[in-house]
Amino acid sequence: MSRNQRLSFLAIAVAIAVVAVIAFTAGGNDEEDAGGASATATATATAQPEEPSSGGGETAEPTATPRPKPPLVTGEGVKELEFTEGETVRFRVSSPEPEEVHVHGYDIVEDVEPGQPVTFSFKATITGIFEVEYEHAGRQIAELKVEPK
Repeated sequence: MSRNQRLSFLAIAVAIAVVAVIAFTAGGNDEEDAGGASATATATATAQPEEPSSGGGETAEPTATPRPKPPLVTGEGVKELEFTEGETVRFRVSSPEPEEVHVHGYDIVEDVEPGQPVTFSFKATITGIFEVEYEHAGRQIAELKVEPK
């Protein structure tokens, strides 16, 4: 193996290491998953021998697009949530005090503690307009609208 080949393999290894570090640090950590479990991203890279090039520059590595967080319902007014039948309904709820959140029609109930938003995630199987409320306070915090396909 020539000196240039060794340097090329070393450069590839360094590039893979840099991409892996960037992927792990910027990959996003969505701690508020539907079941409360943390999502963990794993990156895998395989070194390929580099083809000789004729004076070329470096090629940019594609980066992962972070998944946006679902809308946050805070109880300040009535938030409108709109989905289509068959989609996955995802939203987060926070409360300044311990509360029970109830999604009417789907009969989903979750406890929420102050400073710890809860993520709701379920399949939109029933069409209509449904109330989401702080159950103990008896106060509507969102309106869930599921349109037919």
